[in-house]
Amino acid sequence: MRKKEKKNKNSSVFLEEVNNIDPSVEDDIAKGIDIVNKNKEELERQRNSRINRFKRNANGKIIDKPKIRYKVSSSTILIIIAFIILIVWFLYNYGPIFGIDINNNASIPIDSNKIELVTKDSDIYGMYDEQLYVYSNNTITLYNQKSEVTWTYNFSESFSPNIYVEGKYMLVTNNSAGRIYLFENQNEILNKKIDGTIKNSFIDKYGNMAIEYANESGYNNIISVYDKKGNNKYDTYLSQENIISLQMLDNAKKIVFAEAISNSSNIGVKIRIVDISKNEEEQIRDIVILDNHFIYKFIVEGEKIYALLDDSIVSIDINSGNINTLKEFNNTQMLFVALNNNYYTYLERDVNSNKYVIQNVNYDGNIISSTYIDSMPKEMISSEYINYYIYQDYIYILNKWGVDLGDRQTDFTPKKSIVFNNNKSLALVYTNKIYIVNL
Repeated sequence: MRKKEKKNKNSSVFLEEVNNIDPSVEDDIAKGIDIVNKNKEELERQRNSRINRFKRNANGKIIDKPKIRYKVSSSTILIIIAFIILIVWFLYNYGPIFGIDINNNASIPIDSNKIELVTKDSDIYGMYDEQLYVYSNNTITLYNQKSEVTWTYNFSESFSPNIYVEGKYMLVTNNSAGRIYLFENQNEILNKKIDGTIKNSFIDKYGNMAIEYANESGYNNIISVYDKKGNNKYDTYLSQENIISLQMLDNAKKIVFAEAISNSSNIGVKIRIVDISKNEEEQIRDIVILDNHFIYKFIVEGEKIYALLDDSIVSIDINSGNINTLKEFNNTQMLFVALNNNYYTYLERDVNSNKYVIQNVNYDGNIISSTYIDSMPKEMISSEYINYYIYQDYIYILNKWGVDLGDRQTDFTPKKSIVFNNNKSLALVYTNKIYIVNL
């Protein structure tokens, strides 16, 4: 028996509503469906494009992996190379100053780097053009930090020279004959005769020379300033007192100098300045007189003179002459003291701890570093960045910031020591050889 189908009561109503739909609405629906279908097709195409971008095997696994490419400009590469070169240069030149021993020099025995030379008391040693020079038997010989000879110069006349060095310039004088020789970068650039007997000579970083001499006309104390070509810049006529120290400023337009003064009632130092930019009657004036004192060295920085006296370190205002004491000391406690550019250093006995303290101090009074040591060295060699403390059988090395740079073993105390090679090398002069210690 066939089952009777149930009639849907709503079907007629639904068909009626469908038949009554607005034709414009039907068009909009059709357009929307078409847009949806097109979007699905585009998404499917992009997906297939990504999937098929690389070769695949039968299982769909990628055979050729994608390669990532980075584009770097040539200028960027050059900057990176230059930066690497700069770092290497800095480490090579300044690394040892901060304790970075890239050449492993600390492990090299001291006798492996030496100059075989029989030295005499009349020989002269020093630093020129960041190398070690030795004057012996009328010949100047220059050595680098590897003990290699880099330059020699033979003088035609035999004399006992005075040698002054500033950077790349070396001034050699034959005082009795009034002869001066000037070298720049190891080349002789001047051979000049002064009309008189030379008493003292000074040189600056530009090759300007200040020569103190007495001439044959009766003037006992003259300062003549020359440029490196030997041209006379100006002359200054002084009193009978001799110059202790002198420094040229502003390309030799100014000179500051200290004279020893002595009379029946006073012994001391007079510091004076010559300024050729002033009117003639104002060109030379006294800055200050230091009664009952002796001056060993002074440095001019800006408007200040920093002077090492027999009992203190002082700063002196060039314009007013006012004196400010930076450090006082006495001979029983102060063992070594030295002035450097921008700071001074000293070694003294600390009576409270029964030890020895090394201090490096800026001229403004700020302490850069303090280091305590147990025993007193026989000698201190001070330089711009590094100080060497020489004992009987070893050398203790510290930089100005107090960083311990280790020590070097020696046989015995040298008769003279010279710092060169941008503070990184120390020449130890003995009777029959010179050892060179490198950081």
